[in-house]
Amino acid sequence: MNNGIKFGLPIAIVALVGGYLLFGGKEEPQPQPVEAVKVEPPKPPPVQVPEPEPEVVEAPSEPRPQEEPLLPTPPRLEGSDDEALAIAESLSPTLVQWLVPDEQVRKWVLAVDLLAEGKLPLRHKPIEYPMPKFLVETLSDDEFKAKGSNDDRVTALIGAVTTIPPKTLARYYQAWLPLMDEAYAEMGKTGSFQQRVDAAFERVLAAQEMGEDVTLVRPHVFYEFEDESLESLSPLEKALWRMGPENREKLQAYIKELNSYL
Repeated sequence: MNNGIKFGLPIAIVALVGGYLLFGGKEEPQPQPVEAVKVEPPKPPPVQVPEPEPEVVEAPSEPRPQEEPLLPTPPRLEGSDDEALAIAESLSPTLVQWLVPDEQVRKWVLAVDLLAEGKLPLRHKPIEYPMPKFLVETLSDDEFKAKGSNDDRVTALIGAVTTIPPKTLARYYQAWLPLMDEAYAEMGKTGSFQQRVDAAFERVLAAQEMGEDVTLVRPHVFYEFEDESLESLSPLEKALWRMGPENREKLQAYIKELNSYL
């Protein structure tokens, strides 16, 4: 029994008794028909039918592209040049024409170690690239300015490197890392080769633009910066400046992406 019925019944009884007392008299009152109070049962609450949830149709998953298998890694550092050159040929046929064929792994490890210190490999270089002459404009008898056409000197080399898929190169790096660790250990250096790679990457990525209107002088055979603060920069930073802003930024973007896979 709901609350409405429980309170309705006492109120109806009080009303009937009060009416008898008010209208009582000598004459016997004629019985009056009493209308029965019809108590309607409570209406059941509406049944809420849950709406059917929309059917989620999963799109067929596309098969993940299969990575191409890597060329075999040689078991030993000695005699690994053939495999190294074969990999270079598969990754960048343009680049392979400038590679020095002998002791490739050892020469690359040495080059990375020098780059980590801001230096450039002058001997035992892993690559021989025909660099055109550095051209300048004469400002005065003893002051010069680099020509913008110098930027094109390394465009072909930077293009040959940056066309190598970074993820594929990272996979080869991981596969060949034990051999590079071996070559690095031969140098008697402390730490790990990976630490030298990180340091070299950090130096390249930190290099910034020096400006276009940089004055050069030529006290001896080679050109130098007139500004001593620029001349005191590392050989690596100067080399990155000489390749021009477009080539440098392209190389930095490639190294940043490559580093994300290592």
